[in-house]
Amino acid sequence: MTFTQLRILQAVARTGNMTRAAEELSTTQSAVSHALRALESELGVALLVRGNQGVSLTAAGRAVCRRATLILTQVEALEQEVAAAQKHERGSLRVGVIPSANVRLLPPILRRFGETYPQVRLTVMEGSDDEVLEWLETGAADIATVSAGVARARATPASLPAGLTARPLATDRMLAVLPSGHELGVRDSIPVVELSRHPFIMSTGGCEPLITTLARAAGASLKCHYRVRDTSSILAMVAEGLGVSIVPELSLPAHRPGVHAIPLDPAAERTILLALPADPLPTATAFAELALTLTPQPSCAEGTGPGRELAGHDSVV
Repeated sequence: MTFTQLRILQAVARTGNMTRAAEELSTTQSAVSHALRALESELGVALLVRGNQGVSLTAAGRAVCRRATLILTQVEALEQEVAAAQKHERGSLRVGVIPSANVRLLPPILRRFGETYPQVRLTVMEGSDDEVLEWLETGAADIATVSAGVARARATPASLPAGLTARPLATDRMLAVLPSGHELGVRDSIPVVELSRHPFIMSTGGCEPLITTLARAAGASLKCHYRVRDTSSILAMVAEGLGVSIVPELSLPAHRPGVHAIPLDPAAERTILLALPADPLPTATAFAELALTLTPQPSCAEGTGPGRELAGHDSVV
Protein backbone atom coordinates (compact mmCIF):
# COMPACT_ATOMS: atom_id res chain seq x y z
CA MET A 1 0.00 0.00 0.00
CA THR A 2 1.37 3.41 -0.98
CA PHE A 3 0.50 7.03 -0.31
CA THR A 4 -0.08 7.40 -4.06
CA GLN A 5 -2.76 4.71 -3.98
CA LEU A 6 -4.47 6.41 -1.05
CA ARG A 7 -4.37 9.80 -2.79
CA ILE A 8 -5.88 8.24 -5.92
CA LEU A 9 -8.67 6.61 -3.88
CA GLN A 10 -9.38 9.95 -2.21
CA ALA A 11 -9.52 11.78 -5.55
CA VAL A 12 -11.82 9.19 -7.13
CA ALA A 13 -14.12 9.32 -4.11
CA ARG A 14 -14.29 13.10 -4.32
CA THR A 15 -14.88 13.34 -8.09
CA GLY A 16 -16.83 10.13 -8.66
CA ASN A 17 -14.99 9.75 -11.95
CA MET A 18 -11.65 8.18 -12.80
CA THR A 19 -10.97 10.53 -15.69
CA ARG A 20 -11.48 13.64 -13.55
CA ALA A 21 -9.41 12.11 -10.77
CA ALA A 22 -6.59 11.43 -13.22
CA GLU A 23 -6.74 15.03 -14.48
CA GLU A 24 -6.70 16.36 -10.92
CA LEU A 25 -3.62 14.24 -10.09
CA SER A 26 -1.88 14.93 -13.43
CA THR A 27 -1.73 11.26 -14.37
CA THR A 28 -3.52 8.89 -16.75
CA GLN A 29 -6.80 7.08 -16.31
CA SER A 30 -5.07 3.74 -16.80
CA ALA A 31 -2.64 4.57 -13.99
CA VAL A 32 -5.55 5.44 -11.72
CA SER A 33 -7.38 2.22 -12.59
CA HIS A 34 -4.24 0.12 -12.12
CA ALA A 35 -3.46 1.68 -8.72
CA LEU A 36 -6.98 1.08 -7.43
CA ARG A 37 -7.10 -2.52 -8.63
CA ALA A 38 -3.73 -3.14 -6.96
CA LEU A 39 -5.03 -1.64 -3.72
CA GLU A 40 -8.19 -3.77 -3.87
CA SER A 41 -6.10 -6.86 -4.51
CA GLU A 42 -3.81 -6.09 -1.57
CA LEU A 43 -6.72 -5.46 0.81
CA GLY A 44 -8.77 -8.36 -0.55
CA VAL A 45 -11.94 -6.33 -0.85
CA ALA A 46 -13.80 -4.32 -3.50
CA LEU A 47 -13.49 -0.60 -2.83
CA LEU A 48 -15.45 0.75 -5.79
CA VAL A 49 -18.61 0.05 -7.74
CA ARG A 50 -17.89 0.79 -11.39
CA GLY A 51 -20.77 1.76 -13.67
CA ASN A 52 -21.69 3.73 -16.78
CA GLN A 53 -22.43 6.83 -14.69
CA GLY A 54 -19.03 6.78 -12.93
CA VAL A 55 -17.76 5.11 -9.79
CA SER A 56 -18.92 5.05 -6.17
CA LEU A 57 -17.46 3.68 -2.98
CA THR A 58 -18.57 0.40 -1.42
CA ALA A 59 -19.08 0.29 2.35
CA ALA A 60 -15.53 -1.02 2.67
CA GLY A 61 -14.34 1.68 0.29
CA ARG A 62 -15.88 4.41 2.45
CA ALA A 63 -14.16 3.03 5.53
CA VAL A 64 -10.80 2.80 3.76
CA CYS A 65 -11.22 6.30 2.30
CA ARG A 66 -11.94 7.81 5.72
CA ARG A 67 -8.81 6.20 7.12
CA ALA A 68 -6.79 7.22 4.06
CA THR A 69 -7.85 10.84 4.58
CA LEU A 70 -6.62 10.74 8.18
CA ILE A 71 -3.32 9.19 7.13
CA LEU A 72 -2.69 11.65 4.31
CA THR A 73 -3.62 14.61 6.51
CA GLN A 74 -1.12 13.51 9.14
CA VAL A 75 1.58 13.00 6.51
CA GLU A 76 0.94 16.49 5.13
CA ALA A 77 1.05 17.94 8.65
CA LEU A 78 4.34 16.19 9.33
CA GLU A 79 5.88 17.54 6.13
CA GLN A 80 4.67 21.07 6.86
CA GLU A 81 5.92 21.04 10.45
CA VAL A 82 9.36 19.89 9.30
CA ALA A 83 9.37 22.61 6.65
CA ALA A 84 8.32 25.20 9.24
CA ALA A 85 11.12 24.10 11.56
CA GLN A 86 13.54 24.66 8.70
CA LYS A 87 11.99 28.08 8.01
CA HIS A 88 10.66 26.91 4.63
CA GLU A 89 6.87 27.20 4.37
CA ARG A 90 5.71 24.69 1.79
CA GLY A 91 3.15 21.97 1.28
CA SER A 92 -0.45 22.34 0.17
CA LEU A 93 -3.68 23.92 1.33
CA ARG A 94 -7.21 23.08 0.19
CA VAL A 95 -9.71 25.85 0.91
CA GLY A 96 -13.45 25.18 0.80
CA VAL A 97 -15.47 28.34 0.13
CA ILE A 98 -19.13 29.27 -0.14
CA PRO A 99 -19.73 31.15 -3.40
CA SER A 100 -20.81 34.49 -1.89
CA ALA A 101 -17.56 34.66 0.08
CA ASN A 102 -15.68 33.83 -3.08
CA VAL A 103 -16.99 36.88 -4.96
CA ARG A 104 -15.45 39.72 -2.95
CA LEU A 105 -14.12 38.39 0.35
CA LEU A 106 -11.65 35.66 -0.57
CA PRO A 107 -9.81 36.86 -3.72
CA PRO A 108 -7.57 39.45 -1.96
CA ILE A 109 -6.82 36.94 0.81
CA LEU A 110 -5.89 34.26 -1.72
CA ARG A 111 -3.65 36.70 -3.60
CA ARG A 112 -1.81 37.81 -0.46
CA PHE A 113 -1.43 34.24 0.78
CA GLY A 114 0.06 33.22 -2.57
CA GLU A 115 2.49 36.12 -2.41
CA THR A 116 3.46 35.38 1.20
CA TYR A 117 3.75 31.59 0.80
CA PRO A 118 4.69 31.00 -2.85
CA GLN A 119 5.81 27.41 -2.20
CA VAL A 120 2.41 26.34 -0.87
CA ARG A 121 0.13 24.68 -3.44
CA LEU A 122 -3.23 26.38 -3.02
CA THR A 123 -6.48 24.72 -4.16
CA VAL A 124 -9.89 26.40 -3.85
CA MET A 125 -13.08 24.32 -3.93
CA GLU A 126 -16.45 26.09 -4.11
CA GLY A 127 -19.62 24.61 -2.66
CA SER A 128 -22.62 25.16 -0.39
CA ASP A 129 -22.35 25.40 3.40
CA ASP A 130 -23.21 21.71 3.77
CA GLU A 131 -20.71 20.70 1.09
CA VAL A 132 -17.77 22.65 2.51
CA LEU A 133 -18.54 21.40 6.03
CA GLU A 134 -18.54 17.84 4.73
CA TRP A 135 -15.23 18.45 2.95
CA LEU A 136 -13.78 19.78 6.19
CA GLU A 137 -15.10 16.85 8.24
CA THR A 138 -13.73 14.27 5.79
CA GLY A 139 -10.40 16.00 5.26
CA ALA A 140 -11.07 16.91 1.63
CA ALA A 141 -10.61 20.58 2.68
CA ASP A 142 -8.12 21.90 5.23
CA ILE A 143 -10.00 25.13 6.01
CA ALA A 144 -13.36 26.50 4.88
CA THR A 145 -15.72 29.45 4.95
CA VAL A 146 -19.27 28.80 6.13
CA SER A 147 -22.15 31.08 7.03
CA ALA A 148 -24.00 31.46 10.32
CA GLY A 149 -27.40 33.13 10.46
CA VAL A 150 -30.89 32.64 11.73
CA ALA A 151 -31.29 29.60 9.48
CA ARG A 152 -27.82 28.16 9.94
CA ALA A 153 -27.73 26.97 13.55
CA ARG A 154 -25.43 24.12 12.57
CA ALA A 155 -22.78 26.59 11.40
CA THR A 156 -22.53 28.70 14.57
CA PRO A 157 -19.21 28.54 16.44
CA ALA A 158 -20.85 26.74 19.36
CA SER A 159 -22.51 24.01 17.28
CA LEU A 160 -20.13 23.05 14.51
CA PRO A 161 -19.72 19.32 13.90
CA ALA A 162 -17.47 17.65 16.48
CA GLY A 163 -13.78 18.29 15.92
CA LEU A 164 -14.22 21.60 14.09
CA THR A 165 -13.69 25.14 15.36
CA ALA A 166 -14.61 28.46 13.79
CA ARG A 167 -13.63 32.11 13.94
CA PRO A 168 -15.87 34.98 12.78
CA LEU A 169 -14.43 36.43 9.59
CA ALA A 170 -16.98 38.98 8.33
CA THR A 171 -20.56 40.15 8.71
CA ASP A 172 -22.81 39.91 5.65
CA ARG A 173 -26.16 41.73 5.43
CA MET A 174 -29.11 40.29 3.55
CA LEU A 175 -30.50 42.80 1.04
CA ALA A 176 -33.68 43.08 -0.98
CA VAL A 177 -33.03 43.43 -4.73
CA LEU A 178 -35.59 45.17 -6.93
CA PRO A 179 -35.85 46.23 -10.57
CA SER A 180 -35.21 49.91 -11.28
CA GLY A 181 -38.40 51.93 -11.04
CA HIS A 182 -40.06 49.45 -8.68
CA GLU A 183 -42.63 51.01 -6.34
CA LEU A 184 -40.57 49.89 -3.30
CA GLY A 185 -37.36 51.40 -4.69
CA VAL A 186 -37.88 54.72 -2.90
CA ARG A 187 -37.71 53.06 0.53
CA ASP A 188 -34.64 53.24 2.80
CA SER A 189 -35.46 49.70 3.99
CA ILE A 190 -38.05 47.07 3.14
CA PRO A 191 -39.97 44.61 5.38
CA VAL A 192 -40.00 41.04 4.07
CA VAL A 193 -43.80 41.14 4.18
CA GLU A 194 -43.73 43.87 1.50
CA LEU A 195 -41.61 41.63 -0.74
CA SER A 196 -44.13 38.82 -0.29
CA ARG A 197 -46.68 40.85 -2.24
CA HIS A 198 -44.59 40.58 -5.42
CA PRO A 199 -43.30 37.65 -7.52
CA PHE A 200 -40.23 36.31 -5.72
CA ILE A 201 -37.08 34.79 -7.22
CA MET A 202 -35.79 32.27 -4.68
CA SER A 203 -32.08 31.47 -4.47
CA THR A 204 -31.44 27.73 -4.34
CA GLY A 205 -27.67 28.02 -4.03
CA GLY A 206 -27.50 28.07 -0.21
CA CYS A 207 -29.48 31.03 1.13
CA GLU A 208 -32.94 29.51 0.80
CA PRO A 209 -33.13 28.30 4.45
CA LEU A 210 -32.17 31.77 5.72
CA ILE A 211 -34.66 33.53 3.42
CA THR A 212 -37.41 31.09 4.40
CA THR A 213 -36.74 31.70 8.10
CA LEU A 214 -36.82 35.47 7.58
CA ALA A 215 -40.19 35.16 5.84
CA ARG A 216 -41.57 32.90 8.56
CA ALA A 217 -40.45 35.32 11.28
CA ALA A 218 -42.24 38.13 9.43
CA GLY A 219 -45.40 36.07 9.04
CA ALA A 220 -45.02 36.31 5.27
CA SER A 221 -45.55 33.74 2.53
CA LEU A 222 -43.25 34.39 -0.43
CA LYS A 223 -44.69 33.92 -3.92
CA CYS A 224 -41.79 31.91 -5.38
CA HIS A 225 -42.42 32.19 -9.11
CA TYR A 226 -38.80 31.23 -9.90
CA ARG A 227 -36.11 29.13 -8.22
CA VAL A 228 -32.60 30.01 -9.43
CA ARG A 229 -29.13 28.96 -8.25
CA ASP A 230 -26.82 31.52 -9.87
CA THR A 231 -26.71 35.09 -8.51
CA SER A 232 -26.04 36.67 -11.90
CA SER A 233 -29.17 34.94 -13.23
CA ILE A 234 -31.20 36.20 -10.28
CA LEU A 235 -30.04 39.78 -10.87
CA ALA A 236 -30.69 39.55 -14.62
CA MET A 237 -34.22 38.35 -13.95
CA VAL A 238 -34.78 41.12 -11.40
CA ALA A 239 -33.50 43.70 -13.90
CA GLU A 240 -36.07 42.40 -16.43
CA GLY A 241 -38.84 43.00 -13.93
CA LEU A 242 -39.63 39.31 -13.42
CA GLY A 243 -39.63 39.60 -9.64
CA VAL A 244 -37.80 40.61 -6.48
CA SER A 245 -35.33 38.67 -4.36
CA ILE A 246 -33.09 38.65 -1.27
CA VAL A 247 -29.32 38.15 -1.61
CA PRO A 248 -26.23 38.49 0.63
CA GLU A 249 -24.41 41.80 0.37
CA LEU A 250 -21.04 40.12 -0.17
CA SER A 251 -22.34 38.43 -3.32
CA LEU A 252 -23.19 41.77 -4.94
CA PRO A 253 -20.69 43.79 -7.01
CA ALA A 254 -20.63 47.58 -7.09
CA HIS A 255 -22.74 48.33 -10.18
CA ARG A 256 -25.56 46.62 -12.07
CA PRO A 257 -27.87 48.60 -14.42
CA GLY A 258 -31.49 47.98 -13.71
CA VAL A 259 -31.19 46.65 -10.16
CA HIS A 260 -31.52 48.33 -6.73
CA ALA A 261 -30.36 46.74 -3.47
CA ILE A 262 -32.00 47.94 -0.24
CA PRO A 263 -31.57 46.75 3.39
CA LEU A 264 -34.29 44.68 4.99
CA ASP A 265 -36.45 45.91 7.89
CA PRO A 266 -35.70 44.67 10.46
CA ALA A 267 -32.08 44.30 9.47
CA ALA A 268 -30.99 40.73 8.78
CA GLU A 269 -27.44 39.52 8.57
CA ARG A 270 -25.30 36.43 8.69
CA THR A 271 -21.74 35.89 9.84
CA ILE A 272 -19.10 34.38 7.56
CA LEU A 273 -17.01 31.98 9.62
CA LEU A 274 -13.59 30.52 8.97
CA ALA A 275 -13.81 26.88 10.06
CA LEU A 276 -10.85 24.62 10.80
CA PRO A 277 -10.31 21.12 12.18
CA ALA A 278 -9.24 20.84 15.82
CA ASP A 279 -5.66 20.07 14.75
CA PRO A 280 -5.19 22.24 11.63
CA LEU A 281 -2.28 22.08 9.23
CA PRO A 282 0.33 24.81 9.74
CA THR A 283 -0.63 26.27 6.35
CA ALA A 284 -4.30 26.39 7.42
CA THR A 285 -3.35 28.24 10.60
CA ALA A 286 -1.24 30.68 8.58
CA PHE A 287 -4.13 31.22 6.15
CA ALA A 288 -6.57 31.89 8.99
CA GLU A 289 -4.27 34.40 10.66
CA LEU A 290 -3.68 36.21 7.38
CA ALA A 291 -7.40 36.23 6.51
CA LEU A 292 -8.36 37.73 9.86
CA THR A 293 -5.89 40.58 9.43
CA LEU A 294 -6.96 41.37 5.86
CA THR A 295 -10.74 41.04 5.96
CA PRO A 296 -12.63 44.34 5.55
CA GLN A 297 -16.05 44.71 7.12
CA PRO A 298 -18.91 44.72 4.57
CA SER A 299 -20.29 48.17 3.87
CA CYS A 300 -23.47 49.36 2.19
CA ALA A 301 -21.81 52.62 1.15
CA GLU A 302 -21.40 51.51 -2.45
CA GLY A 303 -23.94 49.76 -4.62
CA THR A 304 -26.90 49.71 -2.20
CA GLY A 305 -29.80 51.88 -1.20
CA PRO A 306 -32.42 53.65 -3.30
CA GLY A 307 -31.12 54.89 -6.63
CA ARG A 308 -27.93 52.82 -6.59
CA GLU A 309 -27.26 50.26 -9.33
CA LEU A 310 -25.36 47.02 -9.12
CA ALA A 311 -23.04 45.39 -11.61
CA GLY A 312 -23.33 41.91 -13.03
CA HIS A 313 -21.23 38.97 -11.80
CA ASP A 314 -21.25 35.18 -11.54
CA SER A 315 -21.81 33.47 -8.23
CA VAL A 316 -24.18 31.22 -6.37
CA VAL A 317 -25.91 32.33 -3.18
